[in-house]
Amino acid sequence: MARPVQESPLIGRELELATAVESLRASDGPGVLIAGSAGVGKSRLAREAVGHDAIKRVPGGRVLAVQATADATELVLGALAGLLGPPEPDQISLSPVQVGLLGLRRIAAQEQGRVILSVDDAHLLDSVSLAVLHHAAVDRTVTLLATVRTDQPVPDAVTALWKDAGVVRIDLAPLDPSASEALLTALLGGPVEGRTLRQLRDTAAGNPLFLRELVTSAREAGLLDLAGGLWRLTGPMTAVPRLTELLANRLAATCPAERDALELLAAGEPVPLRLAVTLVAEDTLEALERRGLLSVGLADPPMVRLSHPLYGELLRAGTPAFGRLRHLRRLADASESDATGPASAGCGEDRLRVARWRLDVGGPVNPQVMLAAAEQATANREYALAYRLADRAFQAHRDVAAGLVSVRALVQLGRVDEALARCSELADLVRLADADLDRLLVAVEHAEILVHAMDDVPAARSVVERARQDRARVTGADPTAAGDPAACPLAAFDLYLRSVQLDCTVIEPSLAVIRSDAPMPARMAASGAAGGALLVAGRYAEAEALIAHAMPLTGGNIGGSQLQAAGASPAAAALRCYRPDPAAAMEFAEHGYQASLHPTNPVSQALHALVLSQIALVRGRPRTALRWAREARLVANEISLRPVCRWSVAVGLQAAAQLGTDADIDGLAADLDRYAGGPRSMRLFDIDVARAYAWRGAVVGDGGVGIGVLAASVAEHGRLGAVGAGALGALDLVRLGAGVRAAALLAAYPPDPDWLLGRTVVRYAAAAQAADPTGLLDVAQQFAGYGMPLHAAEAAALAEAAARTGTATRDRARGSAGGDLAVAASAHLLAEAQLASTGEPASTPALRRRGPVSQLTTREREVALAAARGESARGIAGRLHLSERTVENHLHRAYAKLGVSGRAELRTALGVG
Repeated sequence: MARPVQESPLIGRELELATAVESLRASDGPGVLIAGSAGVGKSRLAREAVGHDAIKRVPGGRVLAVQATADATELVLGALAGLLGPPEPDQISLSPVQVGLLGLRRIAAQEQGRVILSVDDAHLLDSVSLAVLHHAAVDRTVTLLATVRTDQPVPDAVTALWKDAGVVRIDLAPLDPSASEALLTALLGGPVEGRTLRQLRDTAAGNPLFLRELVTSAREAGLLDLAGGLWRLTGPMTAVPRLTELLANRLAATCPAERDALELLAAGEPVPLRLAVTLVAEDTLEALERRGLLSVGLADPPMVRLSHPLYGELLRAGTPAFGRLRHLRRLADASESDATGPASAGCGEDRLRVARWRLDVGGPVNPQVMLAAAEQATANREYALAYRLADRAFQAHRDVAAGLVSVRALVQLGRVDEALARCSELADLVRLADADLDRLLVAVEHAEILVHAMDDVPAARSVVERARQDRARVTGADPTAAGDPAACPLAAFDLYLRSVQLDCTVIEPSLAVIRSDAPMPARMAASGAAGGALLVAGRYAEAEALIAHAMPLTGGNIGGSQLQAAGASPAAAALRCYRPDPAAAMEFAEHGYQASLHPTNPVSQALHALVLSQIALVRGRPRTALRWAREARLVANEISLRPVCRWSVAVGLQAAAQLGTDADIDGLAADLDRYAGGPRSMRLFDIDVARAYAWRGAVVGDGGVGIGVLAASVAEHGRLGAVGAGALGALDLVRLGAGVRAAALLAAYPPDPDWLLGRTVVRYAAAAQAADPTGLLDVAQQFAGYGMPLHAAEAAALAEAAARTGTATRDRARGSAGGDLAVAASAHLLAEAQLASTGEPASTPALRRRGPVSQLTTREREVALAAARGESARGIAGRLHLSERTVENHLHRAYAKLGVSGRAELRTALGVG
């Protein structure tokens, strides 16, 4: 259940809280002043500080609270009146400061202990009250805890508290991005989809109050939905009623000119400074800047924008429609009339800005200007704007280039049916045209959508073939000729279509195209074909070199093959993962994922989330894998990428099975049937689908059906040359207890001998087939070295089971009851250490074969694990309340039982460090 948003936790303020508590506890300290802008959490931090256990334990301590208000600012001792009470008769001749100070001293004397006086919004106190607090802090009558806003004028008397009286000042900055994300997750009680998290985080700009109110307003308006275990926004945050009330006073301009200036900036922000000073009086802009309502960026050229994202949202929502049109027309006219400005000189961003203003105003447009602006919007990943601009240009001029830009934007927006309809429209335009390149680009764009969105490879081939026939009619070329892939993007794209159905024979012809001087669309298609085929073939060194060569081609690509280009970065992360270096892969994939969120690129986001889920599984974190798989499926479903939906559900089902969460397993299995592939489908990650069925079968007990499906898939991948993907399937066969079948399949379809992980999988299968405890333990240590702790724990569990079974068999044969259980004990401890390192639960068939450690006592096991993690004997002794000698004795007995000679061998044996 989600946490009520009113109960937002204190996050990201640990250091400030510790400082406040330490200062308040100090017997001779005058107190603490917490400073910050509105909503950053000053009052909350003050409440947490006085409610801290360390403060509650102060003998005789009492907290008195005072709330200053703007209404009481002009009243002498107004905010303190309720605390001090009426003056005594003998105090009539005293000054107000003396009366207030005597009142505080009387309260302190009555309490007979420490008094903490908590004053919220101290900058609103009258001057007499501030003088009283200053004297009380100096002579230690009370311990002061005050909050002040830094975005309002602060009286000199408040400054004197920390400058002269020794009060400790704590400045609260906005929360950093990670703290904002943690707070948002806590507010909603669960994980948040990436774009939603980024939008809410950036809109709140690190302000906890704003973030809480955004969440509250979004939920009240039905804009936040829990879908597939992830919170996501389902509509634009165009109006935030609760924040409107909070910010209304700040946006209330003192004159019509200021309000008009704010509305103009909100309509067009960011506005070039040179343009702003043309349209708005400089003294008005300066006044608004002084009030903290606008800011001027340091970029070249300098830009003017409202100082908080929410100000723009609120102003745009409150500006009348005709007023907004007036502002936009003024901005566009002024920009176009500036003969020396960047818009006239052809600056892309300025052209885009003016085109957007003209588009919103309505009326006739220049199609070429709209097209250039649409291309700039595409480069900026402003896909909704790019579509509007490109569509306006296309409707005005029926230009193929504009139509293609609109198609690419529609795909990113998830409007696939409209994209396909526009492709058909474009195909009719270019069918018999002389422009050969236009015909090729339209066909490739159309075919890409059919493959990646509709999951229909034969339909894509039909589009390519039809374009080939049209080209032949126009050029007189032989329509039956296969074509030179280096010369024709259609032939190169056909290689790509073959690769997505696991045809690894495309590698060499694709590499030839890449090495040629073929047109960019041909080389992009060939790079996708060779890259995908090399990955599934397990030729990771070659794949890495190819992707390093292709990445510069994909960077900033706004033309054809965008869907292929979006896969380059996730593919690079995947090859790092299986090379194997899952830690580096995670870092690379997370960087790509974050880049996909701002500016937003939904296709890239879905693919990076999918790869992050696969990496999390390799790193032994099924709960994390399930979270990423959910996001990949959610985003892919929104933009209609059916193959990515299928693959993400498959990875999620593997994760759920390894967690043992029955409800997730049932739901994901139903989703896998919903997105099921077939002979017409993309097959790049078919092995993950088969792995999902095998893992599900192991949980529900399907009598080996899932194992059979996976074994058949491994064999089929092998026959097609996709032995790398097949080896990953064989790895899961071993994990699921089918080591004999895995060994036979790997012998028939061996992975590349240069592939490190592939060699380990072969050894794993052989050791499992022979029930070789030493071999299995060696494999477990290799997995641990790769950063694959769950795999290491499973191999160790199999080693332990094999050692115990072998020892028992030998003991029965000898008629004795002993045996060497050192391998079993080492394997058990290795599994325990590796599982602890994941920080997440897991339940797999191999782990369930672990038994109790009979050789090591509980204390020996505890000490050995601590020593393997690098903890010193003194540290272990202190934590366990033992003497160092006792710790050393336990450790040496563990060494003897495990067959190791010291800490270094212990760490190696347990796969730690």
